[in-house]
Amino acid sequence: MKLYSDAQLLLELQSGNDCAFQEIYERYADKLIAFAFKKTQNEDEAMDMVQELFLSVWKNRYTIQVNGPLEAYLIVSVNYMAYKWFKKQSKQPQSLNDFMELPDMAEDSTAQKLSFAELSFLINREIADMPEKMRQVYLCSREQDMNGQQIAAELGISHQTVRNQISSALGRLKKTVHHYYNVIPPDNLSEFLLLIIFLRLL
Repeated sequence: MKLYSDAQLLLELQSGNDCAFQEIYERYADKLIAFAFKKTQNEDEAMDMVQELFLSVWKNRYTIQVNGPLEAYLIVSVNYMAYKWFKKQSKQPQSLNDFMELPDMAEDSTAQKLSFAELSFLINREIADMPEKMRQVYLCSREQDMNGQQIAAELGISHQTVRNQISSALGRLKKTVHHYYNVIPPDNLSEFLLLIIFLRLL
């Protein structure tokens, strides 16, 4: 799978292909460990963060959503984990926005890639943290394109319960995106439009 693009590997991963997962790991693990070490200056913590990240990617392989480059998504994930680690160590970076960064990438529009990756990471985290029934309903609706009656029949719950759970799930996701917008204000029109479009999609 070495000749596969990141997008192709991600599709294979979402179908449960462990070879795709292994290729993603081999492609990015060393770079992510080096990046985490740069942030923490702690080799053990850096390795643990990357290991935890890949365990999470595999665990959520069927539902993971990555808008934009996979590399940016993984780097943002490590950034966030390092930020949380710093907070636990009672070290105070100026803000999450200042703490976040991407390494130099060959393509343009790095800021837009960061926005996509940050949003993807936060949305995936929020979906994973939903109560089990809410998460099931949401994924049936958004990932399997099932309507309310189909979801009710599939999960053995009432149609009204489905509607309530979807409403609650979307409320949580909108709150997450609004919080992102408040903490990390857009620097240009393209990022602002990105956030507006994302909110409408929710």
